[in-house]
Amino acid sequence: MYESFYGFKEKPFSTLPDPDFLYLSKNHEMALTYLEYGLSSQAGFIVLTGEIGSGKTTLINYLTEKIDNRKTKLALVFNTHVTPRGFLENILKEWGLSCTKRRKAELHETLNDFLITEYRNKTNVILIIDEAQNLTFETLEEIRMISNLNDDKIPLLHIILSGQPNLINRLNNPRLEQLRQRVAVHYHLDPLNREETFLYIHHRLARAQAPNPDIFKPEAVESIYDYSAGIPRVINLICDLTLVYGYAEQEKTLDKSIVNMVVADRKKMGLEFGHTAQQTARAASGKTTSTSHTTDVYEKKYKDLHNNVYELAQLVRTLIQSDKPGRQYRQELDALDERIKSLEEKLSKSSHKKNLQNYIRKWLHAEITTKNHY
Repeated sequence: MYESFYGFKEKPFSTLPDPDFLYLSKNHEMALTYLEYGLSSQAGFIVLTGEIGSGKTTLINYLTEKIDNRKTKLALVFNTHVTPRGFLENILKEWGLSCTKRRKAELHETLNDFLITEYRNKTNVILIIDEAQNLTFETLEEIRMISNLNDDKIPLLHIILSGQPNLINRLNNPRLEQLRQRVAVHYHLDPLNREETFLYIHHRLARAQAPNPDIFKPEAVESIYDYSAGIPRVINLICDLTLVYGYAEQEKTLDKSIVNMVVADRKKMGLEFGHTAQQTARAASGKTTSTSHTTDVYEKKYKDLHNNVYELAQLVRTLIQSDKPGRQYRQELDALDERIKSLEEKLSKSSHKKNLQNYIRKWLHAEITTKNHY
């Protein structure tokens, strides 16, 4: 509707998880690095979590587009409200395997034969489960049983669980201790910060070939961040509606008043934007909480620490993607090892530690001895 008015080649703020529009913030790039590392190091389970609309599915779609289909058999599962048998049938169908009117033991045998055949053919088999927080304990146990298939050195099936934050609560349940112990890599995708929200909006406008990258005035972007709390899907929704309102008013540039009008009208209809009711109220009133100063201090410390870990992840990602043998990177590897050691104490209270040193060392061993890349 408004595309021609603003000169877009396509809609810049669709709420669909389009990998062509992926904006790699530091958090998203870190998440991608962890996913790539988990696959390249033959990790068992890889877990990606984040709030609703944080970009998990878009990131997964981006990752799957990069995977070499000639060397990989990939199954994507989105329907997680299923029984253990229903789940097993779904993944067999994804790989084109027969599963009609057969006993469960026969389904397991079919899957086992498939995985062994693909392993002999040197084909990587990856199972990605989105919305994994909806899986029952019984289905998660079924997934753990499937993951038992291995050649005593590496798993025959690599599993990525992607879901909302309560997925971690589920995995921490004592009933899933055996599965939890097999989670080699976990990354939580945080919302965008204020600066990244500016960059995100510019990125999507550029991707849509907008002739004017400054359609949204800085004050408008500030309001969008306040109302969205940095959640990409909510940013898209607010930006899209703001463009609709701007088109209706024949405004070529969009200011704060139009954003506020969008939010106010939606609120009149009884709807908030996602789970951001508190942010909406705070943005409208201009009030801050009594703990805001303390929060700012912790956020600064976290940001400084995050930047250090980000640099390490960038180097690891470069090494993973390289076609050169690991020994040619001996100097870089030694320097990386020293930096990890120096950061260990600082990382001791951070979720980014997560055995980072062990992850990287395991990868280095696999890289140098097996040269096994995705």
